Amino acid sequence: MQKKFSYTYLTDLCICLLLSITMLFRSDIEIAGFPVYTILLFLIVLAWLAGRIICANRKEKAFLSIHYFADTVSVTAVICTVCSIIGKLFRNPEEGAIDFSWNAEAIALALICLLVSAGIRFHFLYLNVILYSGLFVSGMFMLTYFANIQIVGAFNEVFADPESMASYFMLIGMISVYGYCVSRDRLRSVFYCLVSGIAFFALFLNKNIVSLWLMVIYFLAVPVVLRPTAALVKRVMQMFFLYGFMLSNMCLLTEYTQVFYKDVSYASELSVYYDLLMAVAGTAFFKYWDRIPENVDGERLVLRRMQKKYRFLLKLTLFLFIVIILGANGWKELTGGSGACTELLRLLAVPLADEAGSGASLFLNCFQNTGAVSVFFIMFYVLVLAERMRINYREDKELTGILILISAVFILQILFWDPGIHNTVVYVFLLAAACFYQEEYRKITGVRLNADELSVEIQEIK
Repeated sequence: MQKKFSYTYLTDLCICLLLSITMLFRSDIEIAGFPVYTILLFLIVLAWLAGRIICANRKEKAFLSIHYFADTVSVTAVICTVCSIIGKLFRNPEEGAIDFSWNAEAIALALICLLVSAGIRFHFLYLNVILYSGLFVSGMFMLTYFANIQIVGAFNEVFADPESMASYFMLIGMISVYGYCVSRDRLRSVFYCLVSGIAFFALFLNKNIVSLWLMVIYFLAVPVVLRPTAALVKRVMQMFFLYGFMLSNMCLLTEYTQVFYKDVSYASELSVYYDLLMAVAGTAFFKYWDRIPENVDGERLVLRRMQKKYRFLLKLTLFLFIVIILGANGWKELTGGSGACTELLRLLAVPLADEAGSGASLFLNCFQNTGAVSVFFIMFYVLVLAERMRINYREDKELTGILILISAVFILQILFWDPGIHNTVVYVFLLAAACFYQEEYRKITGVRLNADELSVEIQEIK
């Protein structure tokens, strides 16, 4: 962050304040019927916008330039929301109290996209702020399972929403996994590993089956989206096996111990299948890994063949995910085939199908609260931002790639549930950064090496 007070310093301050408050402020406290968090969100974004206007006036430039089509859509969203506010002012008072909270939130989200598009330098500090703040809430959440204490009473209503907490813990888990993969400092690596373990454990306690599948998709997508160096693949697999090990042993804690005050259950049969799957996956991975030549820098060794295998596994997992969800309740009456295979498929499919069908997506909630026009506008906006992410993506832009992947997981989330305004603000900021952040990329040349029938590339940095 800049020490001298400037627009850059103000931007860093507003973003850090916005992220920390959003991650920590989880209760729905209201003043005169208006949510306190919405007030804080709107004021922070207005301060950021005011700094942009003052900086533009000093340089005699437009304070918000329209660089992309997505900017036009954001401006349209602000104008339509303001018109909605004006329309509410002329509404019949006998119809009840007027709620302007969602209007303020919509304007704030659109302005965040515009301000990020106007130009920011994305710092890793922003991701660390999310982790530091998320650690506190994760600890409080786990305390409700390990100890029946009253200090967390203010969070009980928020913790009772499994969909919102699933989005929250997934965000912490995805960021900490990425931090572990790119960190080369031993103490930082230990920190990110511990945060990942805490996020995984909280996610398992929350037990939203869709979120568990989405985390698996995230693990498989990291080596596909980013440059699959040997160092990256090694660290991703370490986190993946940690995730699988903790998941496979959850039934031991829930069924054979009394450490939890709340009821959490995991099928013991699935634990056995998870262990077998991890054994097979570990054997295949290490068989491939042993073929890599020794004394080669892992940062410069790119595993293209392994990336193809990850891409195949990612497509297969997505296919199973979609097929199971489309099958809905039909999996409960599954018959035929061998007993073990049928039981395994039922154990995997039924909880996922039930979880996917029980929630209300963000689009459904918007339709019920604001009508069909706003739903179609949000869908169109998401498509525009997705196209912008596709244009901004390059394999050499590591930070942009992981932001795009986190944003893609967020888009999948909103198809199944409404993550809530707190989670949406953080995800939308990361989504805007994935769309508009102009990250510098490294120019590299590749030298192909054949060793033990393994084709690898050694990347030489210019």
